[in-house]
Amino acid sequence: AILSAVLIAVLISSVAFAVSPVRDPVLYFNPVETHQQKNDGVWRNAGTAGGQLKKGFGKPNLEHGTIEIPSIGVKSDNVAWYTATQAKEVFANDEEDKNAPIIHLQDFTIGLLMRINGPLFMEEHQVFGIQTQPWDPIKDGWNDGAPRDQIVRVWLDANGSGIFQNISIAQNVVQHRQDLAKRKNKLNIGQKEWHWVHIAFKSGESIKIYRDGTEVSNTPTEVEWDPAHQMLQHGIFTSGRVEQQRTCNCSIAIYRVYDRTLSADEINKNTRNSLSVDPAGKLAVTWGKMKRGF
Repeated sequence: AILSAVLIAVLISSVAFAVSPVRDPVLYFNPVETHQQKNDGVWRNAGTAGGQLKKGFGKPNLEHGTIEIPSIGVKSDNVAWYTATQAKEVFANDEEDKNAPIIHLQDFTIGLLMRINGPLFMEEHQVFGIQTQPWDPIKDGWNDGAPRDQIVRVWLDANGSGIFQNISIAQNVVQHRQDLAKRKNKLNIGQKEWHWVHIAFKSGESIKIYRDGTEVSNTPTEVEWDPAHQMLQHGIFTSGRVEQQRTCNCSIAIYRVYDRTLSADEINKNTRNSLSVDPAGKLAVTWGKMKRGF
């Protein structure tokens, strides 16, 4: 009995060590981790910044099932995700929302476990956005008096073929901005397939893009971010609350942001292990599942 107990403890310790993803993301949105329910009007952040994002005009549909990425041997039968089924089904906050996360970024890594489901609903296939403050577009261009501080946003091609149309990172959305169009970002995740996407930004140095843990592009950048800025505007399935009509026709299971540039090894670790445990390294597999794995 003692030997069995020791063996179980060793196995649990080994599994926990093997599958623990990188700790301390500032943003970590995962329906399983925060026990999201169908009637929840917010998506809670399990990252260190805390807070939550409220639904837009509509709410993405909470779904459960299996996620599999055969090319890297990832599969889990007990996963949840959100799916937008029409325009304006998003999670995003407005400027007055005091419950939204506030983060400070100089370098960053963004990870998404997602699936593209089809062509755009209405206007631009925006996947997510983070920025300092909302901008105020005017009829003949950008408002000269509008805040134009740090912004990152990503959108897909209109056909939903799997191509990432643009990855945009800016210190000033007009004057100091870098756009990685599809020929530069080289990112394609197909349609109706689950894949991991990572964007690793080193301020003033590089933007690296990863698909399922493998680097697909590495682009020098002169864009520099100031960690003093408050990044307080967030959108998931869209770039921001004021642009809800720009909704991504996709499913998102995990959206995670770190306030540093993760290494290639760390990104690969998260790609393969994030479906098993939370970012604090707590074991989330049952003994029954563990036995089946040995």
